[in-house]
Order: sequence, then structure tokens, then C-alpha cells
Amino acid sequence: MRVIIIGGGFAAVQFAKALRQKTKPPECEILVFSRENHMVFHPLLADVAGASINLDAAAAPLRQMLPKVECRTEQVLRIDLAASEIEIESGEGTLSRLHYDHVVVACGAESNLGIIPGMSDHAFPFKVMRDAVFLRQHVVKQMELAEAASTPELRRWHLSFVIVGAGFSGVEVAGELNELVRSSTRFYHNFREEDVVVTVVHSQDQVLPEVATSLRAFAGKKMQKNGITLLLKTRAVAATREGIALADGSLLRGATIVCTIGTAPSPLVQQLEVPKEKGRIRTTPEMRIMGCENAWAVGDCAYIINAFDNTPAAPTGQFAEREGRQAALNLVRILRGEPTQPFRFKVLGQLCSIGGYQAVAEMMGVRVSGLLAWFLWRGVYLFKLPTWSRRIKVALDWTWDLLFPRDLSFLNNDPAETVMHSYYRPGDYIHRQGEPARVFSIIEEGEVEAIRVSDENPQGAVVAVLGKGDFFGEDMMVGAQKHETSVRARTVVRLTQVGSTLFSQLAGASAPLRDLLAQAAKRRTGDFWRRLPPARELLRDESLASLLDPLPAESLTPDSTFADAVRILNASATGALLILDAQGHLWGTLDRQNLFDVIARIALMPADARGNEVTERQLRELVPGNPLYITMDDSVLVASSTLLDHGVSWVPVVQSKDDLKPVGRIRGDRIGNRLIEKIGQAKAGHAAAS
Repeated sequence: MRVIIIGGGFAAVQFAKALRQKTKPPECEILVFSRENHMVFHPLLADVAGASINLDAAAAPLRQMLPKVECRTEQVLRIDLAASEIEIESGEGTLSRLHYDHVVVACGAESNLGIIPGMSDHAFPFKVMRDAVFLRQHVVKQMELAEAASTPELRRWHLSFVIVGAGFSGVEVAGELNELVRSSTRFYHNFREEDVVVTVVHSQDQVLPEVATSLRAFAGKKMQKNGITLLLKTRAVAATREGIALADGSLLRGATIVCTIGTAPSPLVQQLEVPKEKGRIRTTPEMRIMGCENAWAVGDCAYIINAFDNTPAAPTGQFAEREGRQAALNLVRILRGEPTQPFRFKVLGQLCSIGGYQAVAEMMGVRVSGLLAWFLWRGVYLFKLPTWSRRIKVALDWTWDLLFPRDLSFLNNDPAETVMHSYYRPGDYIHRQGEPARVFSIIEEGEVEAIRVSDENPQGAVVAVLGKGDFFGEDMMVGAQKHETSVRARTVVRLTQVGSTLFSQLAGASAPLRDLLAQAAKRRTGDFWRRLPPARELLRDESLASLLDPLPAESLTPDSTFADAVRILNASATGALLILDAQGHLWGTLDRQNLFDVIARIALMPADARGNEVTERQLRELVPGNPLYITMDDSVLVASSTLLDHGVSWVPVVQSKDDLKPVGRIRGDRIGNRLIEKIGQAKAGHAAAS
């Protein structure tokens, strides 16, 4: 018999242990598939992030924990319940299928920072070991940057840490980071403990909603006494590079954001066509997946009713351990023809460290707080570690932490060699004129405007508008060390940003890409209007409304077909069409030139996806939305620069940034004709004067 266990957490490990204790290898082959080759002891992740224990102390290798179980790190892509097979991908990328007699789904849940815009781009999740390791490295780096900061404001930004969520993970990581940074200030010369700001943002009126009210109050008071700021009944609505945007419109600045809220089912669970409740797999009382005889679900990914109180089992470690063990015993009972038992478990207690050698605990109905609870917390979790080697390691680390300072070493990764994603709100500056050119940015979503400050216009003027698919920051290609314009988000903007070193390597390896970027850089850094100052003066006061072309007689919708588009374009006098949504707002554009781009997209589709009736495909499948546009608030100079930057001959004009109803379109040739007229008028005026 072959039993496959998918996952490497508490539930999976306990299932494998219990099953191996009750069966012998010849009669039962047990395979554990886990992407990580270790089990993470989650209660100690905050200690890893706070440098009170070594990086490997909270992780136990699965092979050493399960010596008589086969452990593999291939990725499981799919479970075929009907065929009793799993599909796996090897490290070389090859796919294979493996038959099972019983499968156990114990893959847990994943972090879902996407519930708050920008959080996945700018915040640290706190779920697995690498999250704690990366956070620890980042925090130490912020102290190093604060030491060298040129201004008090920048120093304070580097020393500001924001934790979103005040459950167990949020409170523990806030306490550990606060202790790490404040206790380390004695080793730095340019900042003091008073400069450190650790803030917890929580939507409820007290921290730790999982514990008793008296313990919540104690935890909140002790955290504040230790220097942690609590923003209760406060919601984070967005995350940016600068910090957290709150529901009241304010911005909580900080260089470090840790998000401890938001989970989502794993892709493997999402693919399973089985009964689910809130994304978790529904099980029978013995923890088999509903409707399946040889498939089981345990841990955070399973929706299991606890027979003790007939409520859903909580997605915590102590529940996961008991679920895994009892499910394995139920499998053994089935194999022996014995009746199974429903899952039944009474919570033993709850423990949470809040930093500063303080904790709160509730054990067997007894509530304890303070130093005693802290010793209890450490003692309980020390003996709950899976192996004696880990217990000894952690005990030594904790003893060392009491006697000596925390480790401040870190690996300084060069951001110039990385690719990152960024989120900006309308009005946020992506970079400012004069700042060092460090990244090359590609717009994934939204629009930005380039702004130039000059002696004649110290407030700055918009000189160009860039949209989805455009790029900026290529100043480095023409040797510019600093940005010659500021770039500000015009709408919500998402960017892919490439560090300067990596960007130079990519551009250097591709001659066509290098030429394209160099041309764009010369055009933008040279600035058309600075090269032709007389033309700029002639068009400065020109009204955009005076140059507008009327809207096309016919428009399309995202549901219009490719055949509709070709027919209307063929009859169009201008060859330019607008695609409007149900509210009449601009959704996209189409003209004769990019009609061939649409045909190319169809040709590149896989044959099975393309279908036979390509002419009946809707434009929403073929034309990218979020088109380039300018508003009635923009000037003729902005319209001209936008046309030049994008190499297009026309662009739609909408009422405003907040009202995307089209009012007309602006053409480059019409602007050019008006410029010629103005030049002629100026010459005639000079001749008459002479």
C-alpha cells in the first residue's frame, strides 16, 4: 500500500509519524511531498526574526524527523482523485504521475497579502522560515542605513517599523523587532532608542482577540510600556514604498512593513473539485474528504468539525498535530476493519510572547501574565520542538540571548541587481528631479506624468504622460547620473522595476533593446521643447480645446467582435476608433495601424485556444485595456510630448482623471499645422514692425 502525504507542517508530520508507528515499511510505503525539506516550528519564527535564536533552530529537517519515511521536494501540481494519482514536476521540469492507495492533503494555507493594495509589493509576509530570515536581514540593514542617513527625517524613516495585524504573529513579531532594535542602539552612534518607532495597526479595539479580555488588556499595556505604539480600530488600506496608507487618509511612514493578516488556499486545494467551506476542504468526522474513500484532509487546509464542541477546528498548530495523528489512526482502523473515531480535541491553552521578557498565557483555565508567563511560554515551546537536537539548540540560543547582545550581522544584497514590484497611489512621487537614477521602471498598470522644474517654472510643469507598457528611468543609457524630470503617479500605478546594474547587463546583452532604450532616452532627456524653445513659446498659451477633433461617429465596446472592428474601421474616414465600456468611459483604442497588432496576437495564440471563428472573438480578449489618454486639464505641450514619447499620431482626450468620458481626440499633424500657422503669424508681425 502506498500513502502519499502532501505538505510538511505539523499535521503532515504527525500523520506520517503515527502511520509509521502502526505499520511496517514492507506493508505500507509512506511518501511525504513538501517543497521545503524542513518543518517550520511557527511559534519561534518571531524569535528568528528578532535574532534571539539562530536561523536554523526553528526548522527541523523532515528526513531526520521521519527516518523511515520517504521525503521528496518535487512540486505536486495536481491530484487526480478519480484515477488515484498525483502529477508532480521534478527539479528538471519534467512531469510524471504517481499512483496512490491513499492521499493526505495537508498543504496548509498561503499568505495572501493581495487583500490590501500594494501589500504584496512592499510588505514582508510572516508565514515561513524565509520570511523570518529576510525580515531579520532587512531590519539590521535599516539600522545600518539609519546610521549613515543624511537627515533626521530619513533616519527616522529607516527606524520606523509597521506591523499590520495584532493576532499572535503580529504581537510576537512586534515584540521581538522592538527588542532587537532598541537593545542594539548602544552599538550605533548616530541614533538613540528614542528614534525607534514600532507601530502595530489593528482593526479591532484590543490586541490578541484570541485570548481572554484581561490578558488582552495586560498585553496592550505592556507593549505600550515597552515603546510599541498601538493604532487600534484602524485599518490599513494601501501599502507604498513610503509606508502604510490608513483609512482616514493619513500615511504612516516606515521603511519596514510586516503584514500578518490575510491567507488563501494553496493552488492545489483550489484545483480540487470537492466540497469546501471558506476555501477549506470539508471532511467527514474521521477526516476523509467528503465523497472520497481514499483521500484525507488535515491541517489548515481542512474544514474539520471538532466533536468536542461541534465547532470548526481552529487552524492552529495544536489542532493540526492532533488532526494528523488521529487521521492516521483512523486510516489504520479502516485497514484493520475497525470503526473510526471522529476528531475530538479540547484546547489545552494559549501562549503569546509580547517582548521585553513578558508574555501572556492561558493553560487549563488558568491565566498567567508577565515574567512567569514568559518562562512558561519558553518552557512549553521548548519541549514541543520536534527533536532533542532542536531543543538543545534553542535552549542554548535563549541562554546566550540572556547573557550577550543579539547578532547584528547581515548579508548586504545589492538592490541594483534585483527586480522588484512597486505600488503607488495617485499623487505619489516615484522619483524626483535630481535624485540618483537607480532603477528602470516598466508600467504594469496605470498612468504616470513626467514633471520638470525649471527657473521659469519652479512649481514644475507636466511635460509627458506615460501609460501601461511604457517605461522610464532609462536616463542611465545616455550617462545621466540623476533624473532630469520627476515622475508622479497620475492614477493607481503598479511598476516592475529593474536595478541599474541588472538593467545595464540586460541592455548590454541585447543590441535591439539597447538601441530602443537609447532612442527613448535621448528623446526624453533631450526634451523636444527645450530643443525648440521658440515653438514652446508659440504653443504655451494654445488652448487644447481649439485643436480637438470630434469623436468618431461610431464606437466599439469590449464585447464587440474582431469582425465588427474591421467593418467599422473600413468605413471610417479617420481610421481611429474608441472602445467604450457600459458607462461610456474610455476602455481602449483601435486604429488601422494597431489592427495588425491584433492580428499578430491571434496568430500567436495556441491553436486550441484560437478556435476556428477568430473573427468572432471579442475585443476584450485581443485589445489591452487601460489605454493612453490626456485630459482637458493638460496643455498642448503635454499632448505633443505624449505623442512624441509614444510614437503615435493621435491620442484620445477625456474630461478629467476622474471622469474618463471621451470629449474628442488630438492629432499630431494638427498641432504641427497650428505651429506653422503661429510661426507665419510671428514672421508677419516682425515684418510689419520693421
